Amino acid sequence: MCGTTILALAACGRSDRPQATSVASTVAVHRPAEPLVAPGLDPIVLRVARTGGLVRAYSYTILDSALWNSADKAPRIARVLGFDEEAGSLAVIDAAGALRRVDLRTGHVMAPAGGKLAALTSTDGAAVYGVTPTGGVTRLTRADATPWTRSLSHPARNVAPQADGSLLIVGDAGDRTIVWRLRPPDSRVLDSAVLPHVDRLIRPQVGDRLYCIIGARIAAVHVPDMALIPVVEFDRHIHVAVPTPSGDRLYVALDSTPGIRIVDRYTNRVRGQIDLPGAPADLRMDPLGRYLLARSADDTVWVITVGSDHVVGTVRTSWTTDLPFVGPDGGIALADGSDVIFVDADSLRPRRTVPGGARDVWIPIRWNGFRPRPRGLDEPVSFARIVPDSSDSIQMAIRSEGSDSAGRPIPPDSTEPPNHGGPTPHGGPTPHGGPDTAHALTGEVVGFIVQFAANLSVENARSIAATIDARGSRPHVVSTARGGVTVYRVVLGPYPTHAQADSVGQAAHRMYWVYEGTP
Repeated sequence: MCGTTILALAACGRSDRPQATSVASTVAVHRPAEPLVAPGLDPIVLRVARTGGLVRAYSYTILDSALWNSADKAPRIARVLGFDEEAGSLAVIDAAGALRRVDLRTGHVMAPAGGKLAALTSTDGAAVYGVTPTGGVTRLTRADATPWTRSLSHPARNVAPQADGSLLIVGDAGDRTIVWRLRPPDSRVLDSAVLPHVDRLIRPQVGDRLYCIIGARIAAVHVPDMALIPVVEFDRHIHVAVPTPSGDRLYVALDSTPGIRIVDRYTNRVRGQIDLPGAPADLRMDPLGRYLLARSADDTVWVITVGSDHVVGTVRTSWTTDLPFVGPDGGIALADGSDVIFVDADSLRPRRTVPGGARDVWIPIRWNGFRPRPRGLDEPVSFARIVPDSSDSIQMAIRSEGSDSAGRPIPPDSTEPPNHGGPTPHGGPTPHGGPDTAHALTGEVVGFIVQFAANLSVENARSIAATIDARGSRPHVVSTARGGVTVYRVVLGPYPTHAQADSVGQAAHRMYWVYEGTP
């Protein structure tokens, strides 16, 4: 029976397989039989042969028929830096250590100017930073005709761009490590911190901390003011550590030591341990923060749920830079010989198999650039008078007399909204009764917020909010002014405890961040 196969939906009852149509030079786009009409971003998998070749794009739900393939061949890919969803551009490092950009709109694979750089890194795939042979730092973007460069008093060995646009540059001075903070393209040093010699850096996707591995210790820097956080010390050297996407927890594996230690960001202490029969050789975090994969000494991987720190079981797979990975639907992609098998993360039961898939590098992204182009997209835009939507949370907040744009009351003797929650001047968590206890500040209860997205367009923010359901709760949109720019955030909460907020975020099955404060 065809339904017994894992690819049943793709193989049975589908005589309308997509046909290729040429759109530019040799770029091929294959339109799905049914248009992608859901709001938000589509889960896409880019695949390219491990030896190099054309880049192909697949819908995550239909992995046996490509949506698109590139016009140019890509070289052998060593590592993915990031995806710029606005430009439709993927930044990767090739086998020679050079930066390459894959343009999903034109199909071209480009090698940007800038020379050979070390320690290449990026937060968004748009701005890529690297260290020059002389110890300077260079930023490469598609918009800059001339790369931004900066040299400091000591040669740089690493860089850590932050989600807020600032940049941390790391260099050594004897037995010390110096971390400088800048905000490109401004070349001024805003602040700095000095630590003992740092072995490795750990940068959460978001958050306000940079974690530094120093032998058997974890030191942290509170990025906004570069204050040093008290050290967390272990009895053995740290082998590997990974944070959750929000940076609220750090999972730590020690040299030749079974199990995983869990460091809590709010208490800055080891809050627990995950017992394993062996010492993990490597750790990999689910981009959505739902599961942790721990590599054993042989070709097996422990699957751990992040919310409960429960070990689901083990799966067999080879471990490469791209496999295994956790997909947006909770499926884990495993390499089984030359094939890729998807198993359910909760039950570890097989879902589907992609024959020959392990011969490719797999790059999961989220993008809606492969959707059919609206007919009126290229027509001149006319602006009509905008009537505020009475159901919009931002408009409701603005109309609330005596409230700021987030709906919080403004003290009568102040023109600025109060600062609710957040770090203390010394970089630690605001004092309260415990890591999961809401506390009072300026007379208000401050809890924990779950944030799913931040967008410059309120319409896009509303569209994203409409796609999210966390146990029947729908996020709302709030606005925040940053540097004269209004950012629309998709949030749920506040919740009285961090654990409750984290539980709601996981229930949404989307990337999320938990932070302390009010919307």
